[in-house]
Amino acid sequence: MAEKKRKKSKGNGEDKELKDKMAKETIEGKTGNGKMKSKLEDASTGEDTQKKEEELLRQLQEEIDRLTTKDIVTQMMMSLSSLAYKKMGIPAEANNKYKDREQAKMAVDSFDALFKVLKDELSASEAENLQSSLANLQLNFVKVFP
Repeated sequence: MAEKKRKKSKGNGEDKELKDKMAKETIEGKTGNGKMKSKLEDASTGEDTQKKEEELLRQLQEEIDRLTTKDIVTQMMMSLSSLAYKKMGIPAEANNKYKDREQAKMAVDSFDALFKVLKDELSASEAENLQSSLANLQLNFVKVFP
């Protein structure tokens, strides 16, 4: 017959650990070190978070202010390139369900038109990269939609 193990006490039936825990909670409540401290920490953390978010927004706004039309148009071209491949169903295992000849043609033609507008504003390496992208788009279009 197994007997339950009992916590040893000072002999008067008190649970020393429980007594110490309750005493600590009482002291923290009176000194404000418990829940009040936690609420103050939460408030200061919230203020710190808000300040960090405001700083991040300020930095993002500065970056946006530095963008040029060329930057935006180039980004649009990259988006059109991605869309064109998707509408061509490339890669087939992921995008075949999106295959749409007219949409793919519009994306490729738009890329071409924007490239013609930007051509004089681009460095030699930028122009070469975009020209290569356009050529790949056109070749893939002809392969997918003969």
